[in-house]
Parts: sequence; C-alpha cells; structure tokens
Amino acid sequence: MSTQKNKKNSKINQKIRTYFDGDPFDVGIERVDSQTLSALFNALGLYDIEHNTKLMIKTIRMIWSEADSGYRLDILKFFENNGEIYRGEKKELPSYDRDEKIEMLLAQLDASEEEALRLYDAFSTIRSKKITIEKMESKLRHIRYEAKREALEQELEGHFDIDESFEFNASLRYSVYGQVFHKILTLNTKPYPYEVLDELSLEEIVKKIGDDKLQTVKNKQEQINKFIASIRAPHAYLRTDEIVTAFRASPPKSKLHFPLIGEKTLKSIIEKKIDFATIEVYDEEVFIKLEESCLLPHSETKLYYNLELHIELDGLLEEIWNSKKFNFEELRLEAKKEYEEDFFEELKDLMGECKKYALLLNLSDEELHTKVYEFLLDLMPHSLNLTPKIKKKVIRRFVHSISDLLIKQQRHQLLARTIRDFKNLFPMAREMRRKLILHIGPTNSGKTYTAMQRLQKADTGYYLAPLRLLALEGYEGLKSKGIESSLITGEEQILDDEATHISSTIEMMNYEVDVDVCVIDEVQMIDDRDRGWAWANAIIGAPAKEIIMTGSANAKEAIIALAEYLGEELEIIEFERKNPLTLLETPTEAKDVQKGTAIIAFSRKEVLRLKQNFSKNFSVSVVYGNLSPEVRREEARRFREGETDVLVATDAIAMGMNLPIKTILFSKAEKYDGTTTRNLFPSEIHQIAGRAGRYGLSEEGHVGALNPEALKIVKKNFFKEAKEISIPFKVMANLEHIKLVAKILEENSLEVILSFFVQKYGV
Repeated sequence: MSTQKNKKNSKINQKIRTYFDGDPFDVGIERVDSQTLSALFNALGLYDIEHNTKLMIKTIRMIWSEADSGYRLDILKFFENNGEIYRGEKKELPSYDRDEKIEMLLAQLDASEEEALRLYDAFSTIRSKKITIEKMESKLRHIRYEAKREALEQELEGHFDIDESFEFNASLRYSVYGQVFHKILTLNTKPYPYEVLDELSLEEIVKKIGDDKLQTVKNKQEQINKFIASIRAPHAYLRTDEIVTAFRASPPKSKLHFPLIGEKTLKSIIEKKIDFATIEVYDEEVFIKLEESCLLPHSETKLYYNLELHIELDGLLEEIWNSKKFNFEELRLEAKKEYEEDFFEELKDLMGECKKYALLLNLSDEELHTKVYEFLLDLMPHSLNLTPKIKKKVIRRFVHSISDLLIKQQRHQLLARTIRDFKNLFPMAREMRRKLILHIGPTNSGKTYTAMQRLQKADTGYYLAPLRLLALEGYEGLKSKGIESSLITGEEQILDDEATHISSTIEMMNYEVDVDVCVIDEVQMIDDRDRGWAWANAIIGAPAKEIIMTGSANAKEAIIALAEYLGEELEIIEFERKNPLTLLETPTEAKDVQKGTAIIAFSRKEVLRLKQNFSKNFSVSVVYGNLSPEVRREEARRFREGETDVLVATDAIAMGMNLPIKTILFSKAEKYDGTTTRNLFPSEIHQIAGRAGRYGLSEEGHVGALNPEALKIVKKNFFKEAKEISIPFKVMANLEHIKLVAKILEENSLEVILSFFVQKYGV
C-alpha cells in the first residue's frame, strides 16, 4: 500500500510541474501571487489563514510535504482549473553532446544495466537539447512496464491482446450426438486497466489473471454445452454429420459467435432460397452477385447490371443454427432499391451538368436523356456505378457532339445583338482601351500579393474585395505604404478627399470613377448564385486602364469567354502554391489541436459552441458574418499577432484573409447554401484548406477534421479538381443603366424597362 501511495504522489508531483514551468512545487509556488494563494486556501477549505504572502507560501509548502495524496490532488486540481503557467527564469544549461547528456541523466536514474542500455538505445538518435530527465524517466517507466508484461505473458502462457485482455489457449470438451472430443480454442479474459498491470505486484497479477483464466474456461464450456443442447433435432437445414463436422472444423480463434459451416454446405442452403450468379464466403460476410435490370428515365430502354448483396456471416449463421426462416427476396429488393436510387441521383446530377452546356439549345428532357444515353450505355456494361471518371467522359463526348449546334446558336445570338448588348451599358469602360490580366492559382501562391504590388505603384487605383475584412486589409495595406486611400463598405466608410486609391467591397464599386489599375479579388465568385452578378458587372464595367483579376484555376475558361465577349486583350499569369499543403489522414481530437489552428464551422451558432468548448484549453478568436467590423477586426488581429492560440471561424476566412494559420480543421464538411444542406464542393474545400500554411511563417500547411464524418468528405474532395465555371453569368442593372435604356427605348414606364432587362439579360 505504501508503494502505491508513493507512486500516486510521484504522478501528482510530475503533473504539478506543468504549471511551474518544470520546477517542483516548493520552487514554483514562490511565483504565485497572493490573490491566487488566497483562492487556493479557500478551495482547500482553510479560511483561518492570515493573508500574508510569505506566511501563505510557508503554510502551503508544509501542507504539500506532510499531507496525503488526497490534499495534493486537490492542490493539483486547483492549478489545472486555474490553467495559468507560472514561468521561471530560464537558466542557461551547459552544452553537452548527446552521449555525455545521456550518461549524465542516466546517473540520476535508478536503472539496472539492461535498462540503461535500452534507454541509451532509445535516445541515441535524438538531438541533445531535446533529451530531458522527464523524458528519460517516462521512457524508463515504459521499459519497466513492458518488461513486466513480458514476464506475465511467459508465466501465464499467453499474451495480452490489443484491448489489454489476456489471450490464451484452452482445451474444451464437445459431446455431440454421442461423439465426444476435445478442441483447443483461443479465449480471452476481460481487459485489464493499465493501473492494475502497473501498480500490482507480479505475484498479485499472476494470481488474478490465473483465476480469470479458469473462470473464462468454465464460462466457455457452459456456453458450448448450452448451445449444443439447444440444437433442434431434426435440424431445419443441417444433417447430423454436417453438425458434427462444423464443430470439429471450426477454427480455434474466430470473430464469429456461431460455429462456421462448410462453404459447400452454406452455398447449398442459400441456393435453395435465391437464384444467384456467384457466391463467395469471406471471414465475416457472404458476397452474392445477382443479375438485375432497371428502366432508364425518359426512355423505354432497360439497363442490365450486376447486383451485389453483402450479408453478415454471423447473422446468417445465427439464423441457420437456430432453424429460423430467412427471406433473401426482401434483402434483394432492399439492395436493388438502394443501388438504383444512388444511380438515379448520380444520373440526375450528370443530366444537370449536360443541360448546362446545352442551355442555349433548349433541349427537352427526352431529347437530352436520349443524347446522353448514346454515350452512357457504352461506358456502363453490367453496372450502375456512375463514377466521376465515367461522368467526365460522358460530358466530354456530349459537349463534343453538340459543339456545332452551340456555335450555330451563338452565332445567331451574336448577329441579333444591338446596342442593347449589356456590355454597352458601361460607356465609360467601353471608351477606354482596357487590358485584362488574370492571376490564377491555388491559395498562398502570391497571386493577390503581386496584384496589390502593381496597384500600389499605380497613380490611381481601386481594390474590390469579396469581404469587409479584406477591404479593410487592402485599405490598411495601402495606408501603410503612404498611399492616400478611402475605405467603402456597406457597414463603414472612411473617406479621404485627397485619396488616390479606394478599397471597397465589390458591391460598392463606383462605375463613374476612372482609375489606372483595378484589382478584382476572388474572381471565381462570378459563379456564386447570389453575389456573382457583382463580379460580372465589375469585370464588364470597371473604368480602369488595367483590370487585374485574381482567383482559382477553375475560373480560367470563364474569364477567357468573358474577354472574348468584351473583345478586350487578356493576359493570363499562372501561379503555383509556395509551400506544400498536407492532408491529415486521421481525425484530430480536441486535446491534440495545436496553436495556430483554425477550426471551420458554417453557422454562428456552431462557431460559438466550438469557442465555448475550446476555451477550456485555449485562448480563442472568433470570426463570423454578424460581428461588427470593429469586433471582427480585433478578433483577426488577436489571432494574427499570437494573442490567441486558436481561431474558430466560418468559411469567410477562405476569401484570402491573411492570417498565420498552420492547420485548418473542419468541424463539419457540409453547409446550408440557402436552399438545402449539402456537402462542400471540391472548390470550397480547396479555398478553405488553402489558408493553412501561410508562406514565410510555416514550411507547410495541414488540413484535416475534428471527426471521421467530416474527414471522409474532405478526403473525398481534397484531390478532386474544382468544377469549371461556365457561361452564362448573372448580371444586375443599376440606376444609370435604367436611365440609359429608358433614353434609348424612349420609354418612361419602369415596368417596360425592367421587362426589357429580364428578357435580354436575365437581370
């Protein structure tokens, strides 16, 4: 008992050092202020202490040295809840090479010669400054624990399983239909906690596990006798000799709860219940392949395919041994329904993609489906597995097949255009000889930085941002270079009469101010359902000699098409990411989150919930849409300058916010987009994940998730290419446009004018 008490006190002594910068309690307590000391005595239920710092330190030292582990544990819990680290003065340690340092630390440990050799081997490849007495003590405890386990396994003739139960072989008796025989089975005791194996003596553990082995064998024998007695005679599925053979042939160790039946016998039983093409028996499941068919939508064509049934082997054996009736037909219909529903959902998505490309042709559903089936049926023999690869091939062939029709339709539309063409509603932009420049590349590739450098050198300029925080960053960046600037967003305006540059959110663009350079950030937002019009309007109508657009690679073809429509010169500069971005293969638990991590959520409620959870162990900044500009700015600053450890934010940070994020962790990988809750698109995952590993601060970025469900979606989409953005785009008429069209049409009716915009531009 004394040994156990000393071990417990030793663990408490080690843990308390965490809060005193590695120093022991008697040293570290001197750095605690009097207010905290008073709170400590109150927590211990000691109220008659004079509140004098020296006296309180002397008293608490005495309590620590003389008290049992219960008082020490209460003191430890107080400092754990307090959470503060009381730093001491860092002393310069003498410099040792690795071998000298290991020898020096070994001298401080009570280690045998063999233990010393194993310790030396364990630290022989570690840098000297990373070797500490605490690490060596921890390793020594582990070595002794492993040695104890090995001794137990040798003494008890078995080994500890992965769940810390003890696995051993035992001879069990079988009496089946007059035949008596013994079989060696592999059994497991209940699991043993680490504390039991670590704290009890070798003799105590040997006795405990030995007793458990006897009880486990007894229980297994009773279970076997009971199961044999429960077998019906005659049996619904098995002959007497098949039952005896099943018991004799069952493996010593199995995850199954029922005796395994021979594969030939099992197939014979299944064959009587269902027609199948093939059947295969594996360790834990039975795989059955059937031939099925389904009727394709908007067609009389049948698609024949192979249906795969995966049946849990243990459940099937249970029904057979207990002579239960099983219905494969119900299982077949359920699997058929699920497989076909998944296929039809993927088919619907494929048709939607093809329909976008054929939008100008106004194909009926029947015409569209018939044309797509021409290519689809060749690529899907005997399968409903409509993979992304097959989808791409079908779309590519479909687009090629309608290209001539599209060109013809586009030519007709071009011939029909007059002054009412939307681009001509921006006369100031049309009068300038504008040059379009597109910076494309992944996040952290320097595309926006390069654009901003060009903007700073210009005599006049405009920076158009997707977010208020980015507009503010642009404004502050210009001001820091001594450039007179104004800030214009929907929530705040900082106007300078002497300003040569303007930084604003894109919706606040002033089309009456001409400049030398206009930077349009995150140009892939042109495809956004609700805000895309602002990017389209800005690209078409910004009155600047030089328009620099920055965005992801999937916007390339769309901008090329837009430049062709405008008839303006387009230069494309492609950037590559400056440091690698690594996908974490396993979920990151909350306790393993490191400083410099951003946790991504998709609602204010979720952000606040995560902040509350992480605030227990970290200092936290939050950023989400409804925060006031001042609060958002301050929260971003605190994280940027290292005042907080963790950032919890919505996906707003994906839009180029310059924050020193080392790791991005998704709390979820789905969001409500205004219509439905859906999984994140590859482009959204790329954009958000790319904020990890800011160049110049981190050698690489990491992206992962807090849970397996989110990580599965992130993994699935991380390496996928983002969907190409395609025409047409949404645009929006402003007041000046309405006045211009009213003048050209010589029409004063607002209803007629708005009807014109809807018919011609879809605005």
